[in-house]
Amino acid sequence: MTLHYLDVMLMDSVYKLNGERSISAVYHLFKGKKSSQTIQDASLFELSRYFGCYPGFTRDQLNRSALKLEEKHYIRKTDETLSITEAGQRMLHQHFSEKPMPAYFHGAKYHDKAKMLWMRLSLLVQVLSHHMAGSHQYVPIQRDVSVQSWTKSFLKQHQQKSKLSEELHHELEKLLMNLSDHEALIFVYSLTSNERIGRTYQQMAEWMKEDVWYVYLLFWNVLHYFIQSAQKGEAPILQQLVGDLEFKRVLTTSTHKTLELVQKGFDIEQIAHIRSLKKATIEDHIVELSIHEPSFSIDPYVSIKEQREILAVARELQTNKMKLIKEKLEHPFTYFQIRLALTRMVKANG
Repeated sequence: MTLHYLDVMLMDSVYKLNGERSISAVYHLFKGKKSSQTIQDASLFELSRYFGCYPGFTRDQLNRSALKLEEKHYIRKTDETLSITEAGQRMLHQHFSEKPMPAYFHGAKYHDKAKMLWMRLSLLVQVLSHHMAGSHQYVPIQRDVSVQSWTKSFLKQHQQKSKLSEELHHELEKLLMNLSDHEALIFVYSLTSNERIGRTYQQMAEWMKEDVWYVYLLFWNVLHYFIQSAQKGEAPILQQLVGDLEFKRVLTTSTHKTLELVQKGFDIEQIAHIRSLKKATIEDHIVELSIHEPSFSIDPYVSIKEQREILAVARELQTNKMKLIKEKLEHPFTYFQIRLALTRMVKANG
């Protein structure tokens, strides 16, 4: 059985999780589940780049990939968790040496924004291509009404479509020159114009004799690079395409409501009562706030002295397993306090 890049990413996730989470944690990570636990795990285990990397990921794909890796003796199953074998570590090193993770790809930062950029950009290119060819009858490549509406509004601001087309072509050409030939080809042939329909990942993989999962990653790497270039002011047209998108790490709606109550001075039990939620749910929100809100202080929940004590034990044991840390600690800390303290380690690791 051929090892695909998806299998390599799964193996890398298992390696970094270090037997401390079940295989379901990888499933939620790849899908980009916006739960406090998945968001914390992505940061804690340095897996943020994989967050939301494949929203269409299925349990069946997960199980087939894990079974393949087990049969090849690259990972082993222990109770509910998986761990990587020495053979798996060697294979992982070999694969990443031959095909490194694309440099600009970062799921946690860009996956949902890149999707919107692609929908807008691909439709814009199609419209401009048909305009330049004098063609006015075609089926829009993007069916999303909000994307069509945005594109119409954008084009009203740019009456000189020929000039816009020329400038966009120049901008994209300039950006693609900074990427590999493979990436440039994948992006260009994914576009639909008046002359051709964009190719699928599978068609591209067969044409280039490349792993379909690597083609998938390279495609999105291009879009992530475009966003980074736009943010730096290096791509003025693309900057307009993403200008209205929110790039801060957005908190879950429920967590944001909890934050508002925390800022009003309510404690965890009061917030749980006000919101008719379990205390554990509010604690999840506090953990999420600690990771993603730079100014949020955890000191009211676990003192600086207690944070240092917890982190010292975590480093001594070289683990993020809260049960092991709790057993080693001299004082009766709650799991909530341990989780919060571990978020300090997340921030220290970037």
